[in-house]
Amino acid sequence: MITLLSTIIVIGIIVFVHEFGHFAMAKLGGVIVEKFSIGFPPTIFKKKFGETEYAIGAIPFGGYVKLAGEDADRADKPPRPGELSSRPRWIRALIMVAGPTMNFVLAVFLFWAIIAFHGVGEMSHSPVVGGVVEGAPADSAGIEPLDSIIAIDGTPINSWESLARFVHARPEQELAVEFLRGETRFTRTVIPAREEMMTDTGKVEVGLIGIQPNIAFEPMGVFRAIPASLILMGDVLTGMVDFFRKIFTAGIERGDIGGPILIARMAGASARSGWATFFFFLAALSVNLGILNLLPLPALDGGQLVLIGVEALRRKPLSFKVRVAIQQVGFLIIVALMLYVTFNDIFMLFSR
Repeated sequence: MITLLSTIIVIGIIVFVHEFGHFAMAKLGGVIVEKFSIGFPPTIFKKKFGETEYAIGAIPFGGYVKLAGEDADRADKPPRPGELSSRPRWIRALIMVAGPTMNFVLAVFLFWAIIAFHGVGEMSHSPVVGGVVEGAPADSAGIEPLDSIIAIDGTPINSWESLARFVHARPEQELAVEFLRGETRFTRTVIPAREEMMTDTGKVEVGLIGIQPNIAFEPMGVFRAIPASLILMGDVLTGMVDFFRKIFTAGIERGDIGGPILIARMAGASARSGWATFFFFLAALSVNLGILNLLPLPALDGGQLVLIGVEALRRKPLSFKVRVAIQQVGFLIIVALMLYVTFNDIFMLFSR
């Protein structure tokens, strides 16, 4: 239940923010908004205020804003005041960009909230275990989170760095690990597994026992979090852009692409992990949606920007038939992509 509920909340929030961007900019640009819907038909609630009908659809995974002049019966006819085609191209372009922009604004706000009130994790330099990998040598030896390692083979350990150096240098060797749990001292035999690790000089073989450092979170406060959130937004945005670049250059593996099933599982897991993890997942997904909508596919905002650009070059609008044909091609591409990632999700789910 928590997975379903968190999925609806996540998708509902990012879709609402996206569509509100289009809605608000259309209003500011003098375009009549005929309908603002969160969710797709069948409609379970609707109410008209002024010139706009507000609705909630039974299918919660999407939404749309219907602008005046987008009906087929207005095709290739002179635009009337308040219709989208009656407004200058730059206003229409701003309306298209406003949706993804609001997704980016939401992400920055969520990053700011995380950094200001939860904090950014910093690795502790003390040899205190923050986490233990299930089934790893340390787990088999009975080492637990918050245990403090004080010596290995009689050699005192006073930092995480010295601990890592000692273990890395002794793959598949028996080690007598001494640690404190509260005020009780324990000694356990641990044999580090031999693993490959990538370093600045290339791959090297090291010993690993499957422990992670303790991570401390320190809230940065309201004002210090502002520049930090912008920097984090830049890092996430760069990573997402690189991800989409790899998709279109065949530089990504099948298992790296997730669809609605993966989103649902991640939404549920993040909701169980606390508000900061949930906010970060929501922010990352909002950035993802913003970038996705800026791709130059006809059914997306980026495709509409391309059509506006073509119209500017031709100095006259494309015919209704041409626009419909382009939209249909774009829709088929998106449906194919959705089917691919969904089947990929199913494949990954049952191959585990």
